[in-house]
Amino acid sequence: VSIETGMMGVKMMYELLDHPETMVEHPEPVDLPQGAGEIVLRDVSFGYSADRPVINGLNLTFAAGKTTALVGASGGGKSTLINLIMRLYDPVSGSVSIDGADLREVSFASLRRALSFVGQDTFLFSDTVFENIRCGDRTADEADVIAAAKAASAHDFIMALPQGYNTLVGENGAFLSGGQRQRLAIARAMLHKGRILLLDEATSALDPDSEVLVQQ
Repeated sequence: VSIETGMMGVKMMYELLDHPETMVEHPEPVDLPQGAGEIVLRDVSFGYSADRPVINGLNLTFAAGKTTALVGASGGGKSTLINLIMRLYDPVSGSVSIDGADLREVSFASLRRALSFVGQDTFLFSDTVFENIRCGDRTADEADVIAAAKAASAHDFIMALPQGYNTLVGENGAFLSGGQRQRLAIARAMLHKGRILLLDEATSALDPDSEVLVQQ
């Protein structure tokens, strides 16, 4: 009975591994050019299904070196735009480019180096606070991790934990509050130091004082 139970999990795992990839890298990808981080959407149309378009013929420029906020009702397409910028999806028509390079021709590795992202739903590994922040940059040392935590207004609550930065957070941060998990995710993005920072309601679980500190 135990073997049969385990086999069901194995079957599900291989079904996932064998599923065809929906997002494929260009056969001859190029590195994203070094630039200031200007994002341009040209005549972009997109829908999660063919009969329900979400975006139609959108032209939009996110200027480099500035903070741009997307404001609108739920379901208005704000998260969809972020998904297109991260190339989790490709537009049905039109193009998304960063510093003049069409994302469909850019290598996944160079695109991910350029982006730091914090979403509405944070994910933490069943490990220490230190290692969860250090996921943003595996070459970072202790000073770098602490600096990122301070930037995310997380250092004080971390130091109040039983083992500080060596405290285990539990599966997906089960031992922490929603606001504490979110601040660790922000610290991780700070540590990654991508030249483009994408925040999808990233301070929704923070109290007003912490939100102001993070924004500063």
